[in-house]
Amino acid sequence: MICPNCHSDNKEGAKFCNECGFPLTGRIASVAAAADEEPRDRQVLEAEVPEVDVPAVSDLPSATENGFADEAADGDVFGDEEPVASPAPGRSQGSGPLDRASLPVIGVKGVDVDEDGNAFDFSDVDDEPEPRPVPAPQPADVTADLSGLDECLVDSGYVPPQTWRSGGTMEMPRVEGAAAPKQKEFRAPDANEKKHGRGRAVVIALGIVVVLAAAAAGITYQMELWGGKMLPDVTGMTQADATFRLEGKGFTVSASQVKSDETEGLVLLMDPSAGARAEKGSEVVIHVAVARTIPDVVTKTKDQAAKLLNEEGFEHVAFVEEMSAEPEGSVLAISPDAGTKAKGSTTVTVTVAIPFLVPDVAGQTADAAVAALEAATYVPSVVTYYTEEVPEGTVVKTDPAPGTKLEPGSTVTVNVAKSRASVLVAAARDYLASAGTISIGGTTYEIISVDDVSYPAYNQTAFTITGTAVTTLDGETVRGSAKQKSGTITWDDANNIVSIS
Repeated sequence: MICPNCHSDNKEGAKFCNECGFPLTGRIASVAAAADEEPRDRQVLEAEVPEVDVPAVSDLPSATENGFADEAADGDVFGDEEPVASPAPGRSQGSGPLDRASLPVIGVKGVDVDEDGNAFDFSDVDDEPEPRPVPAPQPADVTADLSGLDECLVDSGYVPPQTWRSGGTMEMPRVEGAAAPKQKEFRAPDANEKKHGRGRAVVIALGIVVVLAAAAAGITYQMELWGGKMLPDVTGMTQADATFRLEGKGFTVSASQVKSDETEGLVLLMDPSAGARAEKGSEVVIHVAVARTIPDVVTKTKDQAAKLLNEEGFEHVAFVEEMSAEPEGSVLAISPDAGTKAKGSTTVTVTVAIPFLVPDVAGQTADAAVAALEAATYVPSVVTYYTEEVPEGTVVKTDPAPGTKLEPGSTVTVNVAKSRASVLVAAARDYLASAGTISIGGTTYEIISVDDVSYPAYNQTAFTITGTAVTTLDGETVRGSAKQKSGTITWDDANNIVSIS
């Protein structure tokens, strides 16, 4: 639908233009459409007509003087044509607040009536002097002047928005000294709005019903009218108090003991947990703290003792060994004593039996080796062991050997190193110094001095002496000159001389 005033396109069935607010139905729209259908060449003719100053209404003769009154009453001023009233002085075409001074003075049919053909009510302006009619313009100047006819027309200074959307509204200027006009919307009725109105009401009603039902369900659930009973929190209570509380709510109670460092008899946790829902008569398991106790592990094996201590929750367990005639690996003692209540952080010492073994004392001095063997409940027997490989006085070995299982009280032979060289060298010197004479190579020599003694091999000593050969001739002792002579003495293990050469 095309607006006859601004020529903008509107929806079919619209009553007012979305751009300028001009009526699109009724007599006013018909007059404007008729005026708009003038030949286009009239626009050219209007452009060529020089602009003429229009005198003010006060300067024009009255309607009576010009003889227009009767003709105006008949509504036939310009013959057969229906003229359109000229704009009032000082006003331009367009819409705006209704101004009494600018009301049309020519009673032209279709101009002083609304879009439905009903006459406008001008009773509130009867007390003002009726303005004089304006001379009719020449045919070239005839235009559709609808100013002041309806408050919904757009003022000439109004600038429409860049993008006019269907259903948009605009605010009309306020008439000075009067109440603000009622706001109007220039949009066609939305057919879908009525269609969906009843559906929306149904949806809203259903939503309210759902909300009320949910609220009622929530309230009754909190009141435990359905969904089971809520389990109270009994953790931290004594076993007796927790049982009384749960049974009072209609539950059955089962207790389970838990090794703990907490105060004995307190409820550590519950299953199901507090706050859960359960049917009346359901079983609730409470876990009650009991103290940790040192188990009796004496005579048990080491592995059995470790398992029992772990079940009690003891984290620090130390195993020590002790030689004993008891079966190897059996527990001899435990500290703290069995039956003692203790926390999980307490250190527990377990003594485990190991068999008597000959200790390894090789490399020790004779005195240290004897002390070690006596501590192991053995009887040490020290013997000399000739060797040049270790210093004298050092234990070379034991018999039985180290690590041998041996009943306590048994004898252990300790071989202490002794230098054979030192023994035999000393024995050789003593022998040469006291012998007086020595036979070397079949000749007897009288020993004047012992010059040197050495230990060249096992059980042998070499010597050098200064001596004089001695022989007997005809019963007389004959001595030769003094000479150095060397020889070898062979010994047995008992330090006895076997031979001299």
